[in-house]
Amino acid sequence: MVDITNRDRHLYELVAEDLKKKIADGHFGDEGKIPNYKELTTIYEVSMSTIKKAMKILNDEEVLVSRVGKGTFANPGYRPTNGNRRTRTNKIGLLVRDLKGPYFSGIYQGLADQADRHDKKLMITVSRDFYQQEDSLMNMMVNHQVDGLILTTRRKSIYGIQIFEQIREKRIPAVLLHDVYDPVLPVVDVDNYRGGQLAAEQLLKSSRKKIAIIVGENGYRPDDLRLRGFLDHLEEQGIDSGDRCHVFRFSFSSEGTAFDEGFKLGLALDLKTLDVDGLFLFNDLIAMGFQKAMHERGIRIPNDLRMVGFDDIDRCTEARVPLTTIHAPRYDIGTKAQTILHDLIQHQASGKPVRTLIEPKLVVRESA
Repeated sequence: MVDITNRDRHLYELVAEDLKKKIADGHFGDEGKIPNYKELTTIYEVSMSTIKKAMKILNDEEVLVSRVGKGTFANPGYRPTNGNRRTRTNKIGLLVRDLKGPYFSGIYQGLADQADRHDKKLMITVSRDFYQQEDSLMNMMVNHQVDGLILTTRRKSIYGIQIFEQIREKRIPAVLLHDVYDPVLPVVDVDNYRGGQLAAEQLLKSSRKKIAIIVGENGYRPDDLRLRGFLDHLEEQGIDSGDRCHVFRFSFSSEGTAFDEGFKLGLALDLKTLDVDGLFLFNDLIAMGFQKAMHERGIRIPNDLRMVGFDDIDRCTEARVPLTTIHAPRYDIGTKAQTILHDLIQHQASGKPVRTLIEPKLVVRESA
């Protein structure tokens, strides 16, 4: 079965190599069950010690999996790469838009804790919301042979984007930390649609006039889902959302400028003329900036205006009027993303574009 006269290599290495070839060729059938050690000594006409060493190689490379009481099987996630199988580095590439942002900090803690459990090191890069820099940073991480990638992106869609296609084609395990249209990679995010429903339910309890909804630029899936969830809930209650709601969409820059942008928007928007007494904002920082503008204009919260934000960042309790908001379980998003990535790494797979959505919660404070 193997060339026992080959003195250039250890016999157990030749056995391991032959077994890998057989596994790749489907020699062990659909079930992939490997003969037991005694049978292998007969098949290869070698000692038990040689078989044990060969099997250790295959187990270390995760070519095999053991099933209690059933035996040893070919790992269905094993994919031979003609000698170019990625070498484990115990490093995870982490590409984020803004490391200091209050939203991501909670996710990062979940990622870091779970990475520690798996003995992985996080290599962090920051794109600062520039697409070209985002691509170059991802290329750098891909070429540095990290075990896997965890990504955020400002793109409305990643379908057809070359760098993401390269990640998939190279079978690099990767997970996106927020929802996008046309994903080619697994996604982990809060259930944005459900969050929009919760915000509508809360505002309807006290609003008697119209409700203004402020969301981001059209085309960003999380924002679109929050808006759709809000409007659908109104329709389910028999309320014509077209008559009851004003929808405003703005292109906001980043978390670093969100508070100031919310403040400027609050100064510019004439809610009194619009007959608004309820307000849903898709981002807590924007909501807090807006609240500051309302205070300066003499509009009382919650007497004149009820406000609901989204994310539940730590600063919500520090607002002049503590902010009612939708809690996005950021720590859970981080741990779940890292767990999914760990499983993909174990199977050397890029992963199907499955969405994993974490349930949000309504956190009621004084603003609504």
